[in-house]
Amino acid sequence: MQLLLNFLILAAGIFLLYLGANYLVRGSANLGRILGIKPIVIGLTVVAFGTSMPEFTVSMFGVLQNASDISVGNIIGSNIANIGLILGVSGLIAPITLKYHNVRQQLLLLFLGSLLFSLLAYDGISRFEGLIFLLLIIAYVIFLMKSSRKGEVVKDLPKKDNSVPRNLLFALGGIAALVLASKGIIDSASAIAAYFGISQIVIGMTVVAIGTSLPELAASIMAQVKQESDISIGNVIGSNLFNMFFVGGGVAGIRGLPINISIYDFEVPFMLIFTMLLFPVIFVRKGINRGNAAAFLVLYIIFIVISYLWR
Repeated sequence: MQLLLNFLILAAGIFLLYLGANYLVRGSANLGRILGIKPIVIGLTVVAFGTSMPEFTVSMFGVLQNASDISVGNIIGSNIANIGLILGVSGLIAPITLKYHNVRQQLLLLFLGSLLFSLLAYDGISRFEGLIFLLLIIAYVIFLMKSSRKGEVVKDLPKKDNSVPRNLLFALGGIAALVLASKGIIDSASAIAAYFGISQIVIGMTVVAIGTSLPELAASIMAQVKQESDISIGNVIGSNLFNMFFVGGGVAGIRGLPINISIYDFEVPFMLIFTMLLFPVIFVRKGINRGNAAAFLVLYIIFIVISYLWR
């Protein structure tokens, strides 16, 4: 009975994470509009940070509740899910084609960022390194603002609403939902892992990572339905950088983030290889066709299976 309850809490927590992120982005974006902030700035800051908040709050509670393996697994697992699951599903809906050259620049930044994160995180992320990560993500946002075309991210913004009380309620309610959901997810995921004798890293890499990637999955699917395929790839690249440097850096800034060295046996190399696979399909094929998307999805399923068999 207790096991069933933990599964229900986990499912409810993931759903609440999705709702919380949506309302936080909706309220914050509209408050930014009311304050006169340019849409492109809102899209590259509020929306980007908002969709990364599920990973941040879950990872933060993981560290605070001495379940840092779930926190680390969530960061690495979300990056793998973003490429394998999100691009796989999005590419099956419709081929993903490139329109803007800066997507290729961002892909190069993602690979270099992934290498840097992997090297610095090898013996854990200290508070000082966490600060460096946060400075890097700020620099990335500034780079996006300077390189993005006017109106390029406007379509990412929620429907306009000029009511300050309502949007403030949405933003604060979204934060409260994220906090409540994250605590429930960490507690239930830890209990489920203990019951089945599964490591917290595996739970973080799979179930929790998929759950916290739901906002990005929804955004990418909607972009494909609207035939705005560049948003799908840009969303994944940006989300992965935010996961490593905003989530990893922000959480490490609280009390440091210990790293289980065993993730360098399989999970970290898999994340780097998966990132490298984007180069030929984006630079050579200039997009992701359904065959590539299916391959990404199959590789992601293989990753999930090996994760449970490996540990």
